[in-house]
Amino acid sequence: TLLIHLKMSGRLHIEPVTAPPDSHAHVVFRLDDGNELRFHDPRKFGRVYLVDDPGKVVNKLGPEPLDEDFTIERFAEMLSHRRGRIKPLLLNQTFLAGLGNIYADEALHMAGLHPLRTADTLEPNEIQKLHAAIRSTLQQAIEHRGTSFDAFYLDTRGERGMYQSQLQVYGRAGRPCYRCGTPIYRTVVAQRGTYFCPACQPQP
Repeated sequence: TLLIHLKMSGRLHIEPVTAPPDSHAHVVFRLDDGNELRFHDPRKFGRVYLVDDPGKVVNKLGPEPLDEDFTIERFAEMLSHRRGRIKPLLLNQTFLAGLGNIYADEALHMAGLHPLRTADTLEPNEIQKLHAAIRSTLQQAIEHRGTSFDAFYLDTRGERGMYQSQLQVYGRAGRPCYRCGTPIYRTVVAQRGTYFCPACQPQP
């Protein structure tokens, strides 16, 4: 089984076999149609695994947020054992797989939760809102083919995603919140730039 983790700057793109070599294409797969699938990763954070048992890699990850078995009840149970701040917890891939910095900020804003809230303080209705916000944010991002701030983030055809035009808080420090007009604030949580609306997401 072949598994590929893109991480921060990795991407897969298809090129003709005659295309010039790319210094950032660290793994190249020759395809039957004469093209190549190139794993392009300028920062070299990505990983390519060839394993007999995929579980050796994926069993270390938390549940997939868009899976049917990621229910509100399961999410509430997961949170019941945690006492840390909610933003770093959402970024912990062993807790929940696939939610990166941008989408964590967007989901927390949609749910009206401050990134420094602790997991054990969330009420049942807040857990329900956060569960729905996580799934909705990821579904919308997929529909818009991801978020492309620069040329690093392209799809397999070399085209940009469009979700950056939908962002409510991420990257908008000092600009008015679309919901209430309050300027978006930027801080650092768990060494990651974090954006939120201080009015829509009141501090604990």
